[in-house]
Amino acid sequence: MSTATDPLAGSELARVPLPDDVYGFGWAEIRYLLGRHSTASSRMTVASLGFDAAPTDELVGAAGVASLLARGLAEPDGDRAVSRGEAAVLETVFARARRWSGISVRDGEQGDLMVVLEDGDIIALLQPRSLGTWFVGLTDAVERPAEVLARAVEQLRGANGSARFAIETRTLEGSVGTRYFRPEGSGWTVSESPDSEPRAVTDGLACELEQLMPGAPA
Repeated sequence: MSTATDPLAGSELARVPLPDDVYGFGWAEIRYLLGRHSTASSRMTVASLGFDAAPTDELVGAAGVASLLARGLAEPDGDRAVSRGEAAVLETVFARARRWSGISVRDGEQGDLMVVLEDGDIIALLQPRSLGTWFVGLTDAVERPAEVLARAVEQLRGANGSARFAIETRTLEGSVGTRYFRPEGSGWTVSESPDSEPRAVTDGLACELEQLMPGAPA
């Protein structure tokens, strides 16, 4: 039987489909990939994803790499493993990222989060979900990062109605800035702090976000 074939296709137990260019990873897999390199970028990525207080014992790493091996996203190389496919791309972005953008969503008691990483070659969009899963979008549209971020925000808006958005962008040198957005009719308002007077976004969300992420990261 081909590993690409779902033996339960067509039934209520068939695989859950994911959108194109979206990949699912378990918590242990993400933790393993984060620990593959020790760079300033990887340390910032660990903090940005909230893994700085996560367990780092060998059992977690073993569980992560075993899962990747079973899914064809790693291959043995002596007593180590080499990442393959989307896992290899994600490992590289974790280790080489130069800009990190956090999207926080708040709608009453409900919240959501997305973290966007850029390494100059790939933009990775990571979103935590239930039971320790993470969903990852990958794109090479590195010359248009504000457009990529704007599309992500619009998708989050579609799922969260009238929620408020806080978007902060950081580099290794520190914070670039933060903007606070709120849906207003079919458009947006924006402010530079939670308590300041909002103004209408007149030139489009991507144009506003370019102030936080001008061009590809150096």
